[in-house]
Amino acid sequence: MSKLSFVSPLKVVLLASCMLTLPFVNTAIAEPITYTDQAGREVTLDKTPERIATIATPAGSMVVSLDGSGDRLVATSQNSKNAIVEGVLNEFFPVLNNLSSNIIGKEGAPNIEELLNLETDLVIQWARKTKSMDAMQAAGLKVAGMKYKKIDIAKTWLTDIGIILNQSPKAAKILAWHDETYKRITEKTKTITEDKKPKVLYLINEKRAAGPSSHFQFFMDTAGAKNAIETKGQFIDVDAELVLKANPDIIWLFGFNMKMTPDKIYENPIYADLKAVKNHRVYKVPVGGDRWDPPNQEFALGWEWFTRTVHPDLLGGSMRQSLKDAMPLLYGKSPTEEQIDLMLRAKMNKDGKDYQKIIKKL
Repeated sequence: MSKLSFVSPLKVVLLASCMLTLPFVNTAIAEPITYTDQAGREVTLDKTPERIATIATPAGSMVVSLDGSGDRLVATSQNSKNAIVEGVLNEFFPVLNNLSSNIIGKEGAPNIEELLNLETDLVIQWARKTKSMDAMQAAGLKVAGMKYKKIDIAKTWLTDIGIILNQSPKAAKILAWHDETYKRITEKTKTITEDKKPKVLYLINEKRAAGPSSHFQFFMDTAGAKNAIETKGQFIDVDAELVLKANPDIIWLFGFNMKMTPDKIYENPIYADLKAVKNHRVYKVPVGGDRWDPPNQEFALGWEWFTRTVHPDLLGGSMRQSLKDAMPLLYGKSPTEEQIDLMLRAKMNKDGKDYQKIIKKL
């Protein structure tokens, strides 16, 4: 089983005990911040940045979560903005409807003119994009680099953004919640024998699936499932023949690809004989404040949802209740029942086996 690095238990206990007595408030202060980013560069800020642009995904929703508002995020990628509008973040924080998504130009290069026009205090960029980071710094912009580290994104990015926003205690509490949720789930799933683990096909699009080397394998391992794709690699090109041969018990549909929905899989005659189609076990991955495919602040909700689609009767409680409990921690907001249905894609997944049980009201 894949392993995830967590905050040490002692640190979690000490931080959590302190935070039980203190409400989260925006503790941004006008003191200099200096830290080494994931590109190995020293980042020095005169104070907590007030206008942040995020090119690296999913940094934008992390900024909103740790800050507890949408006021500091002024721009993000179009992909990230789509998630903000597709989920509930723009309803929690209407100011996010005004986000600029014009900060990435041709071939992924940053739109420096737009970033300057927005009076950006800090740009969060991919650490590997060293030339673009140099160009932005030469133009007078402050830049922090973030590395893509598969499942470690949730830990390392939340930790760094916590430093940037002077919100390290909140970052630690979210990570402690991740830790507790992971342990609660895997205490159940680790006892499942191989012959009881359903085969899952994680479709990125109809011609590509997640392989055993992708971070999506972690979702399968945590949920007590196995990958229907046995070919080594991160992302595997698939055709009808390969999918039919894999014959998955369950199909998860990539949250980013809005053109691919369960009804289209059910209606496609090519897939008619698949176990997942015959048994109506095709599910679209949800989106809350962000999509649940990439590791982010909502990582723990993703693990639980994946696990419940694989083993609907394994965990106590309800996915709906878990969402209700998590949103105040993550965003300081309590969602309505309609917003919960939107996040869980209740309408889109309505024909999925056991889905009403998975999202039931307690």
